[in-house]
Parts: sequence; C-alpha cells; structure tokens
Amino acid sequence: MIMTNAKEESKKVMIVDDLEESCKLLSEVLGQEYKCVYTQESTNAMAMMKEFQPNLIILDYKMPGLLGVDICKAIRETQTTRYMPIVFVSGTTNVDEKIKAFEMGADDFISKPFHIRELMLRVKRLTHRESDSQAEIFAGNLKMNLFSRKVHIGLTEIQLTPKQFEILKLLVSNKNNIVRRDTFLKEIWSGIEVTARNVDSQINYLKKKLENFEGTIQAVPSLGYRMEVIF
Repeated sequence: MIMTNAKEESKKVMIVDDLEESCKLLSEVLGQEYKCVYTQESTNAMAMMKEFQPNLIILDYKMPGLLGVDICKAIRETQTTRYMPIVFVSGTTNVDEKIKAFEMGADDFISKPFHIRELMLRVKRLTHRESDSQAEIFAGNLKMNLFSRKVHIGLTEIQLTPKQFEILKLLVSNKNNIVRRDTFLKEIWSGIEVTARNVDSQINYLKKKLENFEGTIQAVPSLGYRMEVIF
C-alpha cells in the first residue's frame, strides 16, 4: 500500500512489520513527507524492496517468517542495497537484540512507544546524508566517500558495516587527536544502551579490515582511540 499524500518528488520509505496497526501508524506519520509502502509479510520484503527501491527501510525485530535482523543482513549482503539506511522500530526492550541489530548493520534503533518528532528527525537524518558525490576525506592511503559510503585503501575497496563506517569517519575526521569512547557512544549509537565494550569490539573488527592502512589506530587508556597518520 503506497501513501499518496506525500509530494511527487518525496523520498521513499518502506516499512516491514507483521502488525497492521504499526504499519498504518508509521505510514501515517511518515507519509506527510515521504512516499511509504508497507508489508506485513517479512518473506516479501526483499522482492518489494527491489520493486519499490526505497531510500530507507524500517524493520520490526520479531516477525513470523524472517526476523528483522535476517532482512537487515540480506540487505547488507546485496550489492545494490548495501548502503541503504536501515532503522529498527520495535517493541523489544532486550539489549542483546538491539546489539544484534547493530551488528547486522542497522543504522538506528527506535523503541516503541516512540515520540513522533524523534522518529521524524532520525529518519530525516538518515535520508539526508551528505549529498555531495565528491565529499571525500583522506588519511594516508585511506579514502572515504561520504556519499557512496565507500572506503578504499589504495585501489582496494574495504567492506565495512554501517557502524564501522561511522567509527572510521570519526577517527579520520579527528586524525591524530583522541576520540573519546563516550563520543563514539553518543554520535554512533544515539543513546542506545550499549557499553564501551561495544566500541572496543567494533574497533577491533575495523582494525583487522584495515590491514594495509598506512597508519595506526591506537587505544588511549581510559579515554578512547586515536588514529595516527603522517598525512
């Protein structure tokens, strides 16, 4: 079901939730600014996404058929949808489930009941990422394109999860300076109840992927991390 009250040029949002009430509520809230489509059948999500080509997808966590994290994982493993913003809007209060969603590549997680203003701001933030296709930042032989969200070391493209990309972006933007753990938690996890251990874990994964990087990511005891690079 596609909402028609949004402007013709509006960006598109796809909603996957097994509860019709939730689908209708999200569509009504977001439909003022976005074209919305929803499905209650999680197994139809990938086919609908291919047809609708949304700018952002909203997932519930627990659904019959496929879990939200299963769909999230499939999106991140598909070349054409790898960088699509993914937001979980779910009634789960289980921290482990929230962490699992982020590990699978979620960009944000909003718990029900949610404040409409907060939902709109978070969706807008993700659908209005940097629009300059030449927005690039560098550190040594590492290049990040902030529009395509591609990362290269030399000529080799490095595959990162959305969280790893944001962590790397903070480090590169503050190269040779300390980025505190609480900054990572605030800027990347947006207040989700995770601990500094999640930061440490993601940075360890990131360092392994940056094996040929001409620089280092160093832990600063009790504070955070610093990317050291000559240029």
